[in-house]
Amino acid sequence: MSQFLREALLELLFWHMAAHIDRGCDYDKALMLGVAEIRQQIRESRGDLAEMLLNRAMNDMRYVREYGTQLLH
Repeated sequence: MSQFLREALLELLFWHMAAHIDRGCDYDKALMLGVAEIRQQIRESRGDLAEMLLNRAMNDMRYVREYGTQLLH
């Protein structure tokens, strides 16, 4: 993992932890909740990426189906 990504993840974790501590959680609980939130965000972003790639592939297939034969002539 790059230094930039490591620092960005730590900053995001501390931001989440601070929000939980402000709401009354202790340090350990805030740490666990912060990690859980980041994991959820990563899962969601992976899902978004997979959806985007599938949509792009479907659009490419439609394009080839409609215009593929015209390109060959």
